[in-house]
Amino acid sequence: MKLDQHFMINEELCERIVSHLKIKKDETVLEIGPGKGALTKYIIKKTDKLVVIELSYKLSSELISKFKNVEVLNESITNFKELDFDKIIGNLPYSVIESLVRPLIISKFNLAVFTVPNNFMKKGMLKLLLPMFFEIETLEEVNKDAFFPKPKIKSKVISIKHKEMNEKEKVIRKIYLQSDKKLENAVRESFCKILKLTKKQSKEKVPKLSFLDKRVYTLNLDEWKEIVKEIEKE
Repeated sequence: MKLDQHFMINEELCERIVSHLKIKKDETVLEIGPGKGALTKYIIKKTDKLVVIELSYKLSSELISKFKNVEVLNESITNFKELDFDKIIGNLPYSVIESLVRPLIISKFNLAVFTVPNNFMKKGMLKLLLPMFFEIETLEEVNKDAFFPKPKIKSKVISIKHKEMNEKEKVIRKIYLQSDKKLENAVRESFCKILKLTKKQSKEKVPKLSFLDKRVYTLNLDEWKEIVKEIEKE
């Protein structure tokens, strides 16, 4: 995966972003895409339990030399199915955010703070589904000149944490996580697990959608909107 890299160069901003994470000394922290360590140097003042994941071999080598007590993993965050750390932080391109949704849903983290493009969650699947699964708050706006090279659009710092979901949101999450199943089977299984229905009752409640034979991971935005609409009618 080729990613555009925009390195954070505003020191006050870096320190402030780390402060948003409210790290306690005994907490484990994951930093995604540390680059040259702009945030890393402030995180290690807060905890000794820091793991960073950096895709670039060159940058990983530099981080290993610069931060002796930090565990540096030279691989893609998309290889990780779960992220069970107390806190998670990162400066993320849009493509990485989309691939992180599933690991974040199933991981037992307390708080995540990400710097993301300003159009994050303005449209598409993320706008539809993420608010059902998480509490998401914009902490501050970030100007382009906080990075080098300058990105084309502004950024913002957001916090993400798990929310108390209602039954319908839990059903939608359960469907989403069964990505390899046909939609009909995923819906039926979700009704059984979340609503405690029998197999017969679940089968009877499956909405009459034209795309029930599609695998969940192939569903497009319009199809997800229909699913959400039908589940919310229950």
